[in-house]
Amino acid sequence: MSRLLRNPLFVLLVAGLFVLPGAVAAQDYNSYSVSLAAGLGGSLDADSGDGIENTALQVGFSFVTEPRTLVGVRLGRIDFDDDEPLESTFGPELTYLTLAGEYRYNEGVYDSGVYLGIGGYRLEGTNFAGSEVDDTAFGAVLGFTGNFPITRRLAFLVELSGHFADFDDTQFFAIGHGGLSYSF
Repeated sequence: MSRLLRNPLFVLLVAGLFVLPGAVAAQDYNSYSVSLAAGLGGSLDADSGDGIENTALQVGFSFVTEPRTLVGVRLGRIDFDDDEPLESTFGPELTYLTLAGEYRYNEGVYDSGVYLGIGGYRLEGTNFAGSEVDDTAFGAVLGFTGNFPITRRLAFLVELSGHFADFDDTQFFAIGHGGLSYSF
C-alpha cells in the first residue's frame, strides 16, 4: 500500500477524483432550450391599426455557444384586430422568423438577457379591393429577456422585443411575451 501511495500517477488519479465533481458541477448541461410564449404586440408607427393589444404567439429554440452566450431562432406571429385595418391591410397577420445572438447576465434569482439579430417578416391580409396582400421584408430585432428558473430544466420566460421590417406602410413593431422555456 505504501508503495502505491508513493506512485505519482496514483496520487494524481486520487486527487483528480476529488476535483472531478466540482468540475462536472460547473459545466452547463443545458446546451439547448425550447420555448413557447404568448403575449401582446402590434405596430408602433401605423396611422391606423397601431397599438400593441393584438395577440402574439412565439416558439423559440436556442443553443449555448459560449458561457452566457446563445444563438436563438424565434418563429412568431401577431394576429391583428379584424375590425381595424393596419394601414391599408384588413385582417392582417404578421409572421416572423428571426436569428439572433443573445447575451445573458446572472442576476441572482434570474437571468436577464439582451439579443440582437436579423429576421424575415411576412404581412398577410386583404386590401380595400378585397385582393390578397402578401408582403415580405427583411428586418432586424432587438429584445430583452428574463429567465426565472422553476426547476433545473424548466423556467418562466419573459421577453420584450422591438422589430423593424422594411414594409411600405409600417416598419416598427413591439411584442411582449410570457411563457415557458425547457432546457436540455
